[in-house]
Amino acid sequence: MGLSYRSRRGLAAVAYAVLAALAGLMCLRLAVGVEVVKKAAGVPDNAAGGGRFINGAKALVVPMLAMTAAVAPLAIIVGGLSLLFGGRRGLQIMGTALGVLLVLGSVTAIVD
Repeated sequence: MGLSYRSRRGLAAVAYAVLAALAGLMCLRLAVGVEVVKKAAGVPDNAAGGGRFINGAKALVVPMLAMTAAVAPLAIIVGGLSLLFGGRRGLQIMGTALGVLLVLGSVTAIVD
């Protein structure tokens, strides 16, 4: 691996970062997605302060918790198979799946 490979790889990383920053700026400039999430969460327009946050959190966390609970057993199986076949990241896969499930469950308990 020569110097040109490293420089191309670094240049590609910088190009991706710039592209992501530009996409983020365009979304912020055009305010894309805020109204969609607000409507999906069922947050009323007259909610103010903490009520808006709590309504949005309740409406968004419960479906995310259900999806994570559905995917977590698959991630544990994949992590176990990875360990079985000599992969190094099997425990990391399983730990991440269970950790995300635990964090989402605690957020749900805190919001309620």
